[in-house]
Amino acid sequence: MSITTVAVYCASSNQVHPDYFAAARRTGELFARAGVAIVYGGGRNGLMGTLADSALAAGGHVTGVIPEFMMEVEWGHTAVSDLRVVPDMHTRTRTFLELADGFVALPGGCGTFEELFQALTWKRLGLHGGPVTLLNTRDYFAACVTLLEHSIAEGFMGDRHHEMWSVAQQPEDLLPTLRAMPAWPEGARRFARLE
Repeated sequence: MSITTVAVYCASSNQVHPDYFAAARRTGELFARAGVAIVYGGGRNGLMGTLADSALAAGGHVTGVIPEFMMEVEWGHTAVSDLRVVPDMHTRTRTFLELADGFVALPGGCGTFEELFQALTWKRLGLHGGPVTLLNTRDYFAACVTLLEHSIAEGFMGDRHHEMWSVAQQPEDLLPTLRAMPAWPEGARRFARLE
C-alpha cells in the first residue's frame, strides 16, 4: 500500500519516560527520510514537539492542526511546514482523517485515545480505508489491544474488524507494518453493523 501522508497521534506531556521521547524522535526522522509527510496535533511540547522537530531536522514536511483555544495559550509549534488553526477539536480530528492516508498512534493520554478510536470508528464505517498502526513502546498499547480483542470476542465487533489495526514494536517497523496491512474493503459499511 502506498503511504504518502501519515497522521500521527501522540501526547503533549513532558513528564513521560525517556523511551517515549526516543521513539517519537525516531518516528519523525524515519518518516521524513522515507519522504512521508506527517500530520499531527500542532503542539510544540511533549512527544508532539519531539516528533515534529525530528522530522523537520531530517528535511520532512510537517503539518500541524491545532484548535484556536490551544493557540491562545501558545501551545502551537510555529516552526512546522504548515500550521493550520481550526475552530475546535472536532474539526481537528476530521482534518487528520481528510489529509492522511495512514494513521499511527504513539503512546498518549485521553486525547490520543480519542483520535485513535475515531480513526478506527471511521474505518469500521467505511469513511476511510487507511491503515491504522499502534506503536507499542514499553508495551503501552497492550491493554488497549486486549480491550479491542475483547470487544470482538463479546460480539460488539466482528472477526473482520481484527484487520482494522496493527501493532508495531519499534519505530523502524511502522512503515513496513502500515504498508503490509490488507486493503480495507470499500463495502465495509455493509458489515459494520452486526446482526
